[in-house]
Amino acid sequence: MKKLLVIPAVLALAACATVDRATTVSSPQPAAGTYYCKKDRLLTEGDKLVCTWETNTNDACRAFNSVTIEKGKVASGPTDDRRCENGQWLVKVTTR
Repeated sequence: MKKLLVIPAVLALAACATVDRATTVSSPQPAAGTYYCKKDRLLTEGDKLVCTWETNTNDACRAFNSVTIEKGKVASGPTDDRRCENGQWLVKVTTR
């Protein structure tokens, strides 16, 4: 009987261990403005810039979810901007 109670608990823990926290958010294009992301997370996928885009530097330093911005919506950037408290570089884009 004890073995039967342990199996569901082990399975539940194994399921939790496979959750991936860094996911790509498929959402509408961000509104026009300035966005920041971690430089080492910036990827170019065809005509898209995929990164941890946020509207302010504090959130960008803590962000993990990827957001896509179409290159055609970018007015300027990406350019180096500043460092987070942990030394991580941020890049900046301005969208139309």
